[in-house]
Amino acid sequence: MADNLCDIDSAMNMIKEEIIKELSECVSKQNDTHYFSQSSSKNLSFSDKTLD
Repeated sequence: MADNLCDIDSAMNMIKEEIIKELSECVSKQNDTHYFSQSSSKNLSFSDKTLD
């Protein structure tokens, strides 16, 4: 019984680590996209202001 609990615990830890890794990658990709879109719009608004 104790062996089964250790196996289950080990498997759950592996699954948890994989989920955390995938979520971290997704958040990182979203932050990169969000950063680039913000910097693009900031550059555009800055250039628009200089044209005034």
